[in-house]
Amino acid sequence: MDLIPNFTERQRIFRSRTEQLTATTSDVQITCFGTSIWDETLYKAWSAVAYSLVPNIDRLHDALHKLCQLCNADEIVLFEQVTFLVISNAENSALERQHHDVHRHEKMSNIIKQFKLCCNTMKVSFRSIQVHNTYYSAYMDIFTPTTYIMVICSEPKLTTYGIQINIAAARRIFDNIMSSIE
Repeated sequence: MDLIPNFTERQRIFRSRTEQLTATTSDVQITCFGTSIWDETLYKAWSAVAYSLVPNIDRLHDALHKLCQLCNADEIVLFEQVTFLVISNAENSALERQHHDVHRHEKMSNIIKQFKLCCNTMKVSFRSIQVHNTYYSAYMDIFTPTTYIMVICSEPKLTTYGIQINIAAARRIFDNIMSSIE
């Protein structure tokens, strides 16, 4: 797709190829992704593939949503540990905050991957990270043997220690969910 310079032509070719594949595999449901190495579409496609391969995703998402509400977090994101693809995320609808950046998960993933790469270069292991500014706090930690969890809060009264306690308490529940998945 990157070799076709005209956007309209890329879209036309993508639709045509999707129709051809759908007709050829009429007895199998397929999903096609028009991706590019120059934007977020490749990350989004890989995340969608990873997400579709996780059994019991609804159970995992429900538990993540409950944890999000318990922590009074704006959002919680569960990343796969090696690729940092998003497995699931939950937003706290009670807080009525909107995230304006639809590419935030890809950006978070890229920042963490770069940080992890720097740690590896310096021969330092990466386990967790905390980021605080005027508007939010973000805390990321190893969650299960195959995942990292990121908790994002805009409530200034919430402490990282409180979030760590909630994550530690939830870890056992999520270990059970993830072990039934793997």
